[in-house]
Amino acid sequence: MLAYAQRRTRFYQERGEAKSLDELPQVELLDYLRHPERFEVPAAPAHPRQELEYPVGKAPRTAVLGQEIRGSWRVRSFSTYRSEKLAQFAPQSLAAPGDTIRALAQSIEEGEIAWRPLSQSLVVFTDVVRGSLSEEDRDYFWRIFQVPIFEQFRGFAGELLAQECEAHDGMHVNLANAIFAVGPDGELEVSFLRNSRAPLFRLATNLSARLVESRCACGQITPRLLDIRRRSTVSASHRRLVVVNS
Repeated sequence: MLAYAQRRTRFYQERGEAKSLDELPQVELLDYLRHPERFEVPAAPAHPRQELEYPVGKAPRTAVLGQEIRGSWRVRSFSTYRSEKLAQFAPQSLAAPGDTIRALAQSIEEGEIAWRPLSQSLVVFTDVVRGSLSEEDRDYFWRIFQVPIFEQFRGFAGELLAQECEAHDGMHVNLANAIFAVGPDGELEVSFLRNSRAPLFRLATNLSARLVESRCACGQITPRLLDIRRRSTVSASHRRLVVVNS
C-alpha cells in the first residue's frame, strides 16, 4: 500500500520514495480534511462494501444505519431509523454511527417514535473525526436501549480499524486494516492499510490513547486501544488551528 500511495497520490509523490512508515512525514488531520484530493488516487474504484463484523459470535437480526454493508437475511442496511421497513424487520441488534444513535435515543426518549426494544446489543461506530464514545454516551445509550454496547472504530471508507469485545476492556486493533502508534506526548497516530481510494499514513488524530499488548480477558492477544479522548492541549509545533474538547 505504501508503494501504491507513492506512485498514485500527489502528496506522497511530492515527498519522494520512502521504504518504511518512519520515513514519511506525519499528516495533520485538518490538512487532510481541507485537502483530501492530495491523498486521493484518481479514478480509483469505490471501496467495496464491508460485511458487519459482529463483536460476539454470529450476528443476530441486526439493522445497520448510516453505512452500506453487504447484507444477509440477518443483517440489513437502512437509510434512516424512521423507515417503515426497519420497523417491520424488528431488529434484535442495531449498528450505527454514534450521532445517529444519539438522535434515535432522543426521539425515543421524547416519544417522537414508537420503538421496539432491542434484545441483543448496540454496536456504535466511531471514527477519527468524531472521537470515541464517552462514559456519558455509554450511560445514556444504556439507559435508553438496555443492551450491551460495543464500540467499533472505523476509517474514512467505513473499514473496521478496531473493535470492542465482550470483555469491554479497550478495542482490539484490526491489524489487516490499520497500524496504530502512540507518540511520546500520548497522541494517537493511525495509518490506513485498506483504503485504496485514499491511502493515508501517519495521520495525527488529535486524540490521546493508550496502546496495550497484554492478553485480553477474552483470550485475544492483539493490541488494544484504551482511553481514547480528544486532546485538550496541543503542542505549538503542531500548529493546529482548532482544538475541540470532548
